[in-house]
Amino acid sequence: MTKEYNKVVLARKAKILELSPYLENGQYTFEKDLRTVYNTAKTSHPMVNNLKNSKEEGPPSLEMEDYGRKYFNGSILWFCINGDIRTFSDDEILIFCTNQESYQRKIANYTYFSSFFRIPALLKQDAKHNMVTEVFIHFENQTENDEAFILKTIYDDYHSYFNYLILHSKVDYQTLNSLFDTSSNVVHIQQFEKIVEKVAPELLSLKLPFIDLHGDLWSDNILLNDEAGEKTLWYIDWETADKYVFFYDFFKFIWNELDVHDNYSYYKRYIAGEFDEGLTRLFAIFHLKFQPKYRQSYFCLFFLNSILNDTDNIAFKFKLEEINDFKRKVFPLMI
Repeated sequence: MTKEYNKVVLARKAKILELSPYLENGQYTFEKDLRTVYNTAKTSHPMVNNLKNSKEEGPPSLEMEDYGRKYFNGSILWFCINGDIRTFSDDEILIFCTNQESYQRKIANYTYFSSFFRIPALLKQDAKHNMVTEVFIHFENQTENDEAFILKTIYDDYHSYFNYLILHSKVDYQTLNSLFDTSSNVVHIQQFEKIVEKVAPELLSLKLPFIDLHGDLWSDNILLNDEAGEKTLWYIDWETADKYVFFYDFFKFIWNELDVHDNYSYYKRYIAGEFDEGLTRLFAIFHLKFQPKYRQSYFCLFFLNSILNDTDNIAFKFKLEEINDFKRKVFPLMI
C-alpha cells in the first residue's frame, strides 16, 4: 500500500473513533476503496450486501469498544465524496454534514423536491451540529425485470414535475452559449471544444428551459422498495441538485450507467430512437419540438452543461478525467 493510502486509512480510523458514540460496539472492517466501514456482525444489512468490493481485502479492521453513552445505533459508516459522513442503523441514517452550507443545502433540497419526488423523510434536524437524521429505505437489488418499472416511474414523476413548473411559471430560459461566459470556462475551452463541435450550432444559441433537477440521477441513486408485491421507487443523494437544462437528468442517467457501470445499452437505445416518443412528450411540455436528427447534439449539450456548471480551476481538474472518458467512450459511437 502507498504512503498516501496509509495516510487516508489513519485519518479514516481517527474519524471513526471520534464518531464511536454513534456506532455499535464490535469489529469493523473497511471496504477496499475506504469509502465504507461496517460492523462485521451486520453483513445482512442491505448496504453491506450492496457493496461490490465488500469481500476484497482492505486495511486491517478495528475494534469499536464501549466509550460511554451511545447516541445512535450505527453499524455502517459511509464517507461521501462531498465530505459528509453517513451512519446507517437498521432503520435510520444519521448524516454528519461537512459544514453549515452542506446542512442547509440538504434541508432546502428536501423541502423543495419532496413535494414532487419520493425522498426518504427527514426525522430530525440539528442545526447546531450540522446533523440530519432520515429514514432508511429497505431496498431490493435491482434486476433486469425491474427496468421497465423504473424507467416508467422516472418518466411519470418527471412528467408531472415539468407540468407543475410550467403551470406555475417556474422556468428560466437561457442558452448553452451563456454557460461559456466565465473566465474559467474560457481558459479551459480547448479541453472540451471537440465536444462543442459535435453540437448543431443552432442548438447552442437556442433558449432552453433550465430548472431545478437532481443532477446525479442513475441506478445507484434510486432505491427500489418492494413490500407485499407493491414496488416503490425512491430518489436519494440530492447533493448535486441545481439548475440544469431540463433534459439533464435523463441523459445523466444514460451517461452514468455507461461510464460507471459500463452499460452502453441505454445510450444505444436512445440513439436508435427507442426513447423518442417519451422525449417528444417531455419537450412538448415546454413548447419545444424534439428532433431526432439532434439526438447526438442533445446528449452533448447535457454533457457540456455538466462540465460548465459551477466550474472553477480546482473543480476542473476533476472534470478533465470525465471529459476524456466521454471522448473515449462516446465519440466512437457517434455518427
